[in-house]
Amino acid sequence: MRLIRFFYRQSPKLLLLAVVSGILGGLSGTALIAVITEAIREPGSYDLIRTWLFFGLLLVFMVTKTCSEMALLHSSQNAIVQLRVVLSQKTLATPMKKLEKIGKHGLLAVFTKDVETLAQAFHLAPIVFGNIVIITGCLCYVAWMSWEIVAIYTVCLLVGIAIFLFVEQGPARRMVEMREQMDILYQNFRNLIEGTKELQLNAQRGLQFVERVIKPSASHFRYLFVRSSIGYITITNAGGITFYFIIGILVFVVPIWLPQSAIFIGTMTIILLYLIGPVIELVSAIPALRQAAIALDRIEQLGGNLGCIESQASVVNPFISQGQPFYLELRGVCHEYPGDTDDRHFTLGPIDLALNQGEVVFIVGGNGSGKTTLAMLMLGFYPPEAGEILLNGVKVTDVNRAEYQQQFSAVFSDFHLFEQLLNADETQLATRATHYIDRLAISHKVKVEGNRYSTVDLSSGQRKRLALVSAYLEDRPVYLLDEWAADQDPAFKEVFYMELLPELKAHGKTVLVITHDEPYFHCADRIVKIQDGQLCLS
Repeated sequence: MRLIRFFYRQSPKLLLLAVVSGILGGLSGTALIAVITEAIREPGSYDLIRTWLFFGLLLVFMVTKTCSEMALLHSSQNAIVQLRVVLSQKTLATPMKKLEKIGKHGLLAVFTKDVETLAQAFHLAPIVFGNIVIITGCLCYVAWMSWEIVAIYTVCLLVGIAIFLFVEQGPARRMVEMREQMDILYQNFRNLIEGTKELQLNAQRGLQFVERVIKPSASHFRYLFVRSSIGYITITNAGGITFYFIIGILVFVVPIWLPQSAIFIGTMTIILLYLIGPVIELVSAIPALRQAAIALDRIEQLGGNLGCIESQASVVNPFISQGQPFYLELRGVCHEYPGDTDDRHFTLGPIDLALNQGEVVFIVGGNGSGKTTLAMLMLGFYPPEAGEILLNGVKVTDVNRAEYQQQFSAVFSDFHLFEQLLNADETQLATRATHYIDRLAISHKVKVEGNRYSTVDLSSGQRKRLALVSAYLEDRPVYLLDEWAADQDPAFKEVFYMELLPELKAHGKTVLVITHDEPYFHCADRIVKIQDGQLCLS
């Protein structure tokens, strides 16, 4: 029922069309069986009308069945597209701290495996729905001939369903465990991919990682998958045999108490044998539908943990004021995060800091001193646990945090480089991008082709230059550059500090540079030093 409700919320009109077409298809399929059985009951009679009725019903059955399946196909794919878009939008609307808690592996498992499982189950929806209609129609036809037979058949069927639901609890539990194990697998594979260099550099360590981490988690997943699959295979085959068993009871046992004519027994047998195919297909689809229900539960659980998509109807930014110079102020800002051990927490702050328009500020300090955390606070990714942040006199809150973040461009130390040129202002975007590519001396490696870069397969330093091109294109008031010069050669490091930073300053940009390059400290207007979470101004 949850899958049907999900369908309905996404494409109610298509689902209604599929239901109506499916009902017509089931009725026409049932009518076909009725025409055939009537012809068998009266073998000597030839009726031209009955002949045309048979071929007409055959055409209606084909058209309505096709229409129902196509409508459900479109509905399911529309739902999948909408689901992926909504999850993507919610991910972007989720605070960074919450995303870090969920973990990349958890997000990837939902975006890939769970959504794909749901999509595969939707492919079965037309078959399942059509078979339900056909089974219902045929049973109604049998009930029209003998309600006693259908009553006995229904009782047997309900008993079989009850036994099935009881036995299915074991495989269903293992499917839930299997989905939980999938998160562990994704985490291990992510560690394998991101740590390939370290593992290749130490062959013994790499072998141990595969043997002690990858193999046990993969083996446990295989165990759960095989056990649940064997359970469902056994249940499915038993269900098929049970259906034959019920036919045997109706054909050989029931007539002892409810005598029926040979023609009726033959007609009923043909109908029940005809139903074997739809029933087996229906039972065989249950494991996939069960997996889809588990996947949908995970998707909805993730969707509930992610942020809410806010309307973009009003795009008034409260931090922008004509003619007012940029002024950022941190008042008593504090942030606490886990330390090196679980029983210790590291506190950054209280921080009191003001940044003016056109300043070049270096943020320096040792590893783990809190430089990056301070930057994340200033960018609005982490809300302060104490104190407040004000931009142009306006306090930053959860309500206006998204608008606040639109004042910043950043190249993080762990930046991601997009191949596409993504910018709301498309005016002369390619021309501007080409200009900055030339300015950063990578035009021999990268060109702008349409709305994307020709390649991002570059050295670390060149990739950072291309990331800076994207930041230039955004043309925001504040630039944060986290260890940007660390991967540059000495010549271009000189260009960065002596030319690029002064150019940004000349254009009225406020530039925050996280750096360890002490020989260039004189290029800063101010140096903000962080030591053990405390601020030291110089």
